[in-house]
Amino acid sequence: MTSGTRKPKDLPRAELEKLARETLAQYPHAEVFFKFTCVHCGQRCQFTEPNKLYERGECNVCGKETEVKQGGFMLHFLV
Repeated sequence: MTSGTRKPKDLPRAELEKLARETLAQYPHAEVFFKFTCVHCGQRCQFTEPNKLYERGECNVCGKETEVKQGGFMLHFLV
């Protein structure tokens, strides 16, 4: 039996940006919120500004900075 929690599958930055652009083109009434994993504590973090992938991100748990070389995103549909 599995716990129901899976480790996120991060994409390299170039693939992530390409997929986000394609997704936004397919869903024009949506926003993406990019995510990354803190290299210091393993926390999954999310940028608060939609459609913006920063070079570095600050962890909301340990407060340390991570260079964002890979990640994922959450799709938010606007109503």
